[in-house]
Amino acid sequence: MKKKICTFLAAGTMLMATSAFAAPLTDLQEGETTLGYTHYNLSGGWSDVKDDSFYLESAVAPKLILGLENNSAFPVNGESATDIYAQYKLDPNVRLIAGNRSYEDGPNKFFYGVGATVNMAPKLDGYLSVTNSSIATEWQTGVNYKLNKQTALTLGYKSYKEDHASTIDGVGFGANYTF
Repeated sequence: MKKKICTFLAAGTMLMATSAFAAPLTDLQEGETTLGYTHYNLSGGWSDVKDDSFYLESAVAPKLILGLENNSAFPVNGESATDIYAQYKLDPNVRLIAGNRSYEDGPNKFFYGVGATVNMAPKLDGYLSVTNSSIATEWQTGVNYKLNKQTALTLGYKSYKEDHASTIDGVGFGANYTF
């Protein structure tokens, strides 16, 4: 257990030194799909934002997860954004992330990043992810608590920073269902 926690903390330190990704990282196996919702109360700089996010992810191959996510209000400009992305599992706990974020009033921006998960207890997984685009850096950390094999609750922290704007961050919660 100590080894897993040390590995998670080391990965987290490395990830925060680079440039997240809005949906919490979940462990999907080939053929599984997750439907989820998260709500964040974000604040910083000049505004407070309530960000609601709906996402759908599907493991289409042993190491490949494809996803679609819609955020109701993006922190800096208040408009919605839609992400289409892929996650490639380097191993069961580390994955590369790449995708396209389409802001409601433009532009579309390619983003890339990395994410890590660690099992912290029998029903508790921790996660950390970081993504970067040409205009923004986002990171997220949190835990997923499995109520059963299909349903999990999420508690997390998200930070978003666009170039030439204040960082906006805060705590959020959510739930997902895997089928």
